[in-house]
Amino acid sequence: MAKTPDRSTKVTALRRQAEEQLRVAKRDVAAMPIKDVQQLVHELQVHQIELELQNEELRCAQVALEAARDRYMALYDCAPVGYLTLDLRGTILGVNLPACAMLGVNRKDLLGEPVLRFVARKDQAAFLLHLREAFARGFSPVCEVDLDLQQAAPVPVQFESVAMQDEEGQSLHVLTALQNIMERKRADALLWEQQRELERQRSLAQRMKLSHDLHDGMLQSLYAIGLGLERCKLSLPKSQGTAVGMLAQGIGALNEAMGEVRIFMRELESKPLPTAAQVESDLPASLRVMAGMLARLHGQTVRVSVDDGAAAGLSQAQSLELLRLAKEALSNNFRHAKATVVQVSLLLRKGSVFLVVRDNGTGYDRKARSTGGHGLVNMAARAASLGAMLSVRSAPQQGTCLVVNLSMPQGRHAGAGQEDCPLRTHEPRAGGSRRDTTATLQTEVLRDSLCACPFDEVPSTCALGEEAVEREG
Repeated sequence: MAKTPDRSTKVTALRRQAEEQLRVAKRDVAAMPIKDVQQLVHELQVHQIELELQNEELRCAQVALEAARDRYMALYDCAPVGYLTLDLRGTILGVNLPACAMLGVNRKDLLGEPVLRFVARKDQAAFLLHLREAFARGFSPVCEVDLDLQQAAPVPVQFESVAMQDEEGQSLHVLTALQNIMERKRADALLWEQQRELERQRSLAQRMKLSHDLHDGMLQSLYAIGLGLERCKLSLPKSQGTAVGMLAQGIGALNEAMGEVRIFMRELESKPLPTAAQVESDLPASLRVMAGMLARLHGQTVRVSVDDGAAAGLSQAQSLELLRLAKEALSNNFRHAKATVVQVSLLLRKGSVFLVVRDNGTGYDRKARSTGGHGLVNMAARAASLGAMLSVRSAPQQGTCLVVNLSMPQGRHAGAGQEDCPLRTHEPRAGGSRRDTTATLQTEVLRDSLCACPFDEVPSTCALGEEAVEREG
């Protein structure tokens, strides 16, 4: 590649060219009259001054042009967005520094490279269509694609292109602005979540308003009608037994209608369970929120007790299923147990997490209800899907205790909970080792002691059957 001639070489060549032209058109100055010689000298002096003035103007123009070029390059390379100059095939002809930074490649290594090299495969067809449209129409709408920069996640960007044309209107190349839109995408996602939350709050407010309207309007009217019927019933003589019986039936039907209205109001006022992310981040708080919501809904007392670190080793799925099991157990209790106190405990014992729901209600005979509904069967299946075991202890007038035992892998709760106290047994069950028998009996002792713990004691500090256990010496 030939070297570009420097300034001194250009001046020397120009002088030689001028001397050659002077030699060809040389006039004999000695033969000229003095007056003509003086006129020639004067013209040469004027011409010299004109050349010097023109040279100064050219020098000033060159300085201004260089300053403008420097300003343009500073603006081009310090712009807040990336700029690319592309041909029809998407080859990079020019690039500024922000675009180099976004693509993670030096400018000299980018020139001549196809920009498709950086576009995610799924978006390459859309980008090529964008480029062709820019060449065909002179401009192209914004094209959003992902850049595959061998990072952990694709980078969302947008391309906006305009064609540069010659005097005949033919597109020579395309100038493309490249902008990172990751923050905008995050803002859009946050806005969408906020809109969903706003809709949920608006729906909840509408349901609460409807519930209040039912309570203040229809329910009060039904109460007034019921009181009027009661007074009418009392004013009738006992001899009119038929009329009294009909009034009693009407009052009963009215009470049933009011009960249905109350149930409808409770459903309107009920709040959804916490989300899976909220449950995973704070299962104890989610348990308290859920228990408090159901307690207010049914007008009963619920105590919640959680051991420190009991939820630390639980996954999101385990936390969510335990919360659902607790909700279903409480709902069953409020409908059937007629208890004055219900206690929900999340305990950490011997490397296992125990969910205990107890009440001091009427209880029931499990043998008499062996052919009952599917509620407990479904709960047991849900517990089994977690690798947990569900057991229920109940007897008439002795309350009910439901225990979910979730054994945690070693290391998930290392050092937490009480020390292991294996039972002494040297008679292994059929099909199992002594270690299996020890673990099974130990779990049964824990479950029995949890169900037998008095209500006036905090479950997390109850003695867990220590009297039935002998420590290894």
